[in-house]
Amino acid sequence: MENFTILDYSIFIVYILGTALIGASFGRKQKSTEDYFLGGRSIPWWAIGLSVMATQASAITFIGAPGWGYDGGLTRMATYINVPLAMAFLIATIVPFFYKTEVYTAYEYLERRFDVKTRTLTAGLFLVARGLATGVVLYAPALVLSVVTGMDITWTIIIMAVIAISYTVLGGISAVIWTDVIQMVVLWVGALLSVYVIFQDVPGGWGEVMDTAAQTGMLQSLDFSFDLSVEYSIWAGIIGGFFLHAAYFGTDQSQIQRVLTSKSIRESKLSLVLTGVLLIPQMLLFILIGVLLYIFYQYAGDPNVDNLNELFPRFVVNQLPMGISGLIMAGVFAAAMSSLDSALNSLSAVSIRDFYSKFFKKNASEAHYLKASRYATVFWGIYATIFAFFAGNLGPVIEAVNQIGSYFYGALLGVFILAILTKRVNGTGAFIGVIAGMLSVWAVTAFSDISYLWNNMVGAVIAVGVGYLVSLLAPAPPREKLDGLILERTSTKAQKNLASRAEQAEAAEEMKEERRTRRWPLYLIIYFFVVIAFLLYLQNM
Repeated sequence: MENFTILDYSIFIVYILGTALIGASFGRKQKSTEDYFLGGRSIPWWAIGLSVMATQASAITFIGAPGWGYDGGLTRMATYINVPLAMAFLIATIVPFFYKTEVYTAYEYLERRFDVKTRTLTAGLFLVARGLATGVVLYAPALVLSVVTGMDITWTIIIMAVIAISYTVLGGISAVIWTDVIQMVVLWVGALLSVYVIFQDVPGGWGEVMDTAAQTGMLQSLDFSFDLSVEYSIWAGIIGGFFLHAAYFGTDQSQIQRVLTSKSIRESKLSLVLTGVLLIPQMLLFILIGVLLYIFYQYAGDPNVDNLNELFPRFVVNQLPMGISGLIMAGVFAAAMSSLDSALNSLSAVSIRDFYSKFFKKNASEAHYLKASRYATVFWGIYATIFAFFAGNLGPVIEAVNQIGSYFYGALLGVFILAILTKRVNGTGAFIGVIAGMLSVWAVTAFSDISYLWNNMVGAVIAVGVGYLVSLLAPAPPREKLDGLILERTSTKAQKNLASRAEQAEAAEEMKEERRTRRWPLYLIIYFFVVIAFLLYLQNM
């Protein structure tokens, strides 16, 4: 595009190369799969939290959320108001089990609690779901590059794929997290600059923008309708969205893998607190940009875009100052690479840990598994590339990712609830429960007209109910198989360990730190009600 100057191109290229080199530099330190997949379990909590936020603010959010806001105002905020509740649930239940059992993947825990077939099924479902969603993640930055350069989308997908796969093979999870921290700063700066420019260009400034937004109903975010077909009602958001995000952040390996890189359980929980607090204002900012663009183009004329995913990239290129456009587009591009990096890294982790080393090549050297991990990364990069060619037909990219996940996430969350909160459920019950949960989502989608946000609740509830009932037909798991793997006040094994270590300062400090985290879920619940109050205030302006 003519408004993307030589200076913009120069900043774009230098930024991309610099970020890629930073990410690749971490590869020299990797000696094992623990380094490659978990960063040696030494990443600080704030970097993990910002990495999760950067993934949420990747190219998908950067181009998809403003399209949401432009088309429907703040209504889509209903999807995210549940995040503090989901984080509170995960802090109190699922995450501590992953960390204490020292697993590489979430699905390893399910084998310890249930059996091999349950682990294999859930790991396989993750590979299918995340592999498809990664195709959408690849399509988003390829679209941005197409808009900026005028190249055909086919070629930009291929270019993006080659760069992303190369970067991912070298980087590992440490590269993912630390480059994400950089992207987080750049994307927020870009978003805030965009808001500033819009306010400067709209006659009347802030007052005119907010009056127009209120009069056109663009600030209406809370729909209290009890009609299940209403896509973004507050009930679909709070209840259905809770199941979506609890499953996404608690059972999706691409997210839980970050939490497992932390130094302690306390830091794992802190990273989730940071996500629970910042994700809502982040999504509000990007959706609000769409609302502001709607008002901006009331004065500037029709934006002439056929695809709302192109709306914000075109604004950045055409309206922002020279040099700033290049920096923001580079940030979007590099953030997308980091999102691809994390997705491909987690797909590789599950492929190697849950399948290759389990069934095909047991007891090989760490050097062999590290090499195999990189080959697996290449495979999933090609898989995502193929699907990316079809992603443009799925509508707004951020919505497409959530809808793909809704077919799988509810059932996955259900099996983890069975694993952690029940004693009676066995492997066969869990296995059948997952299948029943997915079939129920398919049936609801095919034969009813309800919001896709409810799919996750349906899948989870059916998985839990069927899994428990089927388990009653067989003997309960032996007590020793459950010890340390289910939620209870203090397991027998834990009591013995604490007794033997009672006089050790380290044990006393661990217990003290654990007690400090018990109120964090309550604080997140209070924050949820603060968010609701703020959205009601905006709605009644």
